[in-house]
Amino acid sequence: NLSLGSYALPWLIWSAATLSLTLLMGLAGQLHFGFAAVMAIGAYTSIHLARFGVPFGLALLGAGVRAAVTGAIFAAAALPVKGLYLVMATLAMQYLVDWVINNVPAISGGAQATLRTPPASFLLISLESLEVRYYLALAWAALLAVFFMNIKRTSFARALVAIRDKDFAAAVIGIDPFRYKLLAFFTSSFIGGITGALLAFCYYRAVTPEQFGFNVS
Repeated sequence: NLSLGSYALPWLIWSAATLSLTLLMGLAGQLHFGFAAVMAIGAYTSIHLARFGVPFGLALLGAGVRAAVTGAIFAAAALPVKGLYLVMATLAMQYLVDWVINNVPAISGGAQATLRTPPASFLLISLESLEVRYYLALAWAALLAVFFMNIKRTSFARALVAIRDKDFAAAVIGIDPFRYKLLAFFTSSFIGGITGALLAFCYYRAVTPEQFGFNVS
C-alpha cells in the first residue's frame, strides 16, 4: 500500500497531466506555462460541486468544463501573439488564478487554508479505498493514452501539426489557425481540469493553494 499510494498513484496522475499537454504543446506547438492553474480550477471546482451534493462523475465533468472555459478565454486573448509573448500570457493566467485562490476565501478558505475533499463514490464504489483510487487514476491515464494514440490519425491533429510547422502556410490551404489553436487550448484544459480533480480526490485528499504554484507548471 505504501508503494501504491506514494509512488504508483501520483505517477499515474502526473502522467495524465503530462498527456493533457500533448495535444497543446506536442501537436499544436503552443507553450503553456500556466497549466497548474488549469488543474487548480479543476480541483477546486470538483470539491465545491461535490460539497453541494453533485455526483462525483458530474463533478469531474463540471471541473473539466470550468477549466476549459477559463483556459479558452485566456487563449482567445493570448493567441494573437506568439513565442515569448504567449508564454507571458499563460504566466499571467497562472498568477491571476494563484491570486484569486489566495485572496477569495469563498473558493479556497484563505491563503493558509486546507480544503478537504468530501466523501465521494464513482459508479457506486466509494473512493475511500486506496486501491479504488489507484484503479480510477490508472483507468484515466490509460484512457488518455488511447485517446492521444488515436487522435493523431484525425484531420484535427493533422491541422494542428500543419499550424505548428507553419501557421501562415496552413492558413493558405484553408486551415483557420486561431480556431484550431483555441480548440486545442479548450480540449487540453478540459482534460487538465479533470486531471486536477482526480489529483485532489485520489491523491492529495485535501488541497491548498501551494499545491498548484508555478513550479508545478
